[in-house]
Amino acid sequence: MPHAMPAPEESLDSLLGDIERLEANFAGWEAAARDTAPQYRAAIEALYAAALRRLVGGLRVDPAAREAVKRAAADPIVYAVLRHHEIIKPSLDERVETALAGVRPMLASHGGDVELVSIDPPTIKVRFTGSCDGCAASALTFHAGVKQAISAACPEITEVRQVRGRASGPANTTFASPFAPA
Repeated sequence: MPHAMPAPEESLDSLLGDIERLEANFAGWEAAARDTAPQYRAAIEALYAAALRRLVGGLRVDPAAREAVKRAAADPIVYAVLRHHEIIKPSLDERVETALAGVRPMLASHGGDVELVSIDPPTIKVRFTGSCDGCAASALTFHAGVKQAISAACPEITEVRQVRGRASGPANTTFASPFAPA
């Protein structure tokens, strides 16, 4: 009996693009049909999530199967689906970036930003940029904003270090931390 040919590899971007194009089509549907589509999607996703939870839960009891699941989760599509259904936790990188994204709007309101320099658990290093680089209030911003956000999102990170930037900051800095009490 001949073997079936494997399906061509599809990228995550390609698959997500297909979904986005279909969702864009929903906008032109009548209201009743348009309202039903998300309910239909949610019901299918609930079915898939339950099946995936049972599958992964069953595999976790066998050490060899657990390693196979870890290897499979290294594939971007498998990882995206398992993350979407909250079957695996976000990676440390994702949690750090999410924590930094949470403080960026406050930093941006003062003309600054923060960038991730390195992650070497249990330590990470960050650097202020823009007007936060060299600002006299950067210590408060670092401790009350960046460090606190990372500590809350990543309890396994026990040390957050601030690496000094390359500039001395703009001349018109107001020296007020966006995390200072009003």
